[in-house]
Amino acid sequence: MQTRSRITLLTLLGLLPLPAIGFRLLWLQVVRHAQLETRALGETSGHELIVVPRGRILDREGRVLAESLSVASSYLDLTGSADPASAVRKACRIVNQDPRPLLERLRPGRKFLWLKRKMSLEETARLKAAHLPFVGLVADEQRVYPNGELLTSVLGATDLDEKGLSGIELAYDKEISGRSYRVRLQRDGAGNVLMQEAPPDLSPPPDLHLSIDRSAQHFAETALREAVISRRAKQGILIVQDPRTGDLLALASYPSDPLKNPALQEVYEPGSTFKVVALAAAMEKGIFKPEDIINCEGGRWEVAHGVTIKDHEPEASITLQQVLERSSNIGTAKITLRLGASSFHRACRLLGFGYKTGVPLPGESSGLLPEISQFTPVRLANAGFGQGVAVTALQLTAAYSALARGELLEPRLVLAVGDGPRPGPARIRKVFSAKTLERLREMLEGVVVRGTGATAIVPGFRVAGKTGTAQKIDPAAGRYSPSDYISSFIGFVPANDPQLTLLVAIDSPRVGYYGSEVAGPVFSRVAREILAQRGIAPDQPLPLRIPSGPNASRLAPMRPAKNSAAPTQAREAAHRP
Repeated sequence: MQTRSRITLLTLLGLLPLPAIGFRLLWLQVVRHAQLETRALGETSGHELIVVPRGRILDREGRVLAESLSVASSYLDLTGSADPASAVRKACRIVNQDPRPLLERLRPGRKFLWLKRKMSLEETARLKAAHLPFVGLVADEQRVYPNGELLTSVLGATDLDEKGLSGIELAYDKEISGRSYRVRLQRDGAGNVLMQEAPPDLSPPPDLHLSIDRSAQHFAETALREAVISRRAKQGILIVQDPRTGDLLALASYPSDPLKNPALQEVYEPGSTFKVVALAAAMEKGIFKPEDIINCEGGRWEVAHGVTIKDHEPEASITLQQVLERSSNIGTAKITLRLGASSFHRACRLLGFGYKTGVPLPGESSGLLPEISQFTPVRLANAGFGQGVAVTALQLTAAYSALARGELLEPRLVLAVGDGPRPGPARIRKVFSAKTLERLREMLEGVVVRGTGATAIVPGFRVAGKTGTAQKIDPAAGRYSPSDYISSFIGFVPANDPQLTLLVAIDSPRVGYYGSEVAGPVFSRVAREILAQRGIAPDQPLPLRIPSGPNASRLAPMRPAKNSAAPTQAREAAHRP
């Protein structure tokens, strides 16, 4: 064959596939263009979830109480799986999870299942290393509390989607809530990100600064837990407030529950700790002076036909100051009746009873305070020593802080949101005159020095306070229980320049029940620890060390006055014979 013929033949053979190739190109580039373009974009482009975690909650010193960490959640995409049940079991083995709950939710046609939300770093690493085609990962966040159960009742809780459920997490959910964005991205054939859409805003939410002092909260919770357990009590509350600013330094309850806070959501009859209201109002009106004599009827007084008020320790005629020191129900009832329903009710309102305190936590109760018209002589007499009225522990703490400094302040729990301004104390109103308050503080100091509060002594400091041993209502019987009490002590220290107000309330103790016996020692311990932690210098000489041997010494015991050796807290009850 000639050379020219060979070239022609080869050329024709080379051109022979061109029509088929052209047709194929026409088919791919024109007919199936849209379909193939969509497929290519699906393989090289996609979306990614970017999470901006929830804001932190800090104590007054900037120490972290709650924060959110970036984690991953995993899901199952069973679209192309021939054996979905086998895929579920395989994925669950990797994250050490029981597959049965997922298998129960696996239905014909269902292709998406959450595998595990908020995984640990180790679980995430194992899933990535497994390269399972039916497992996907998505960015998520997890709320953590680095101090364990500390401040649980105040902080509250969040749900699985990091939305506030209770406590301060709920109250400030809008301010500190995190955000998430779905952004578009482009990958190369190897899966590397080439381009990513910029999210609208990656700035973190503001931090929430609380007035709580983490150390003070630790002291309060530790002492309270030990007291509740050792006394075999139902529960306990301990509050520490700075009466100068209203700042809540500790707000403890035990057992702790993130879904409730008994310090402000539950009410109780305050018993003898309420006696200061009637006595302060009576002195303010000039009806009584601390040295005035009151006949306490030898421990039994029929206030109305068939209604007798009793004192646990029989008293004859004693001074107004001794009525408070010895916690006489009869003496207080007579003072309250002499004061009158209108003046007593006004004094209660003046100290904030019957109103919510304004603390920014959900579910706060305003307590129970009868109207003036509801105060019959018996109800008025009982109310004077804390029966027939109900308060929250936070209300009572705020009231004693007002008596300590002369001004009712709104309890402050949140100092600031983010770097915003920190407002000063929320001042509500002045309470009593300076003369009345000075007299009352001296009388409350006498309760600790000579009366029922001897167990609340803090070495080196003057303490003013009051015991309470209030009977609880038995709901089944509809009367006061003979065995269930709220044992409490509330006071402020140093008495001459109050810087701390502390309330201790133990609900239904089974080992002891007097406030002086159960709550007083807890007050003393926590006050001593917080005073030292805050660097507050003693205002009284400390007990001397007295040698007990040639080479040994010990602290001299703080001996109460002669009349306060045994608990003499009266049971606050009006008994029918």
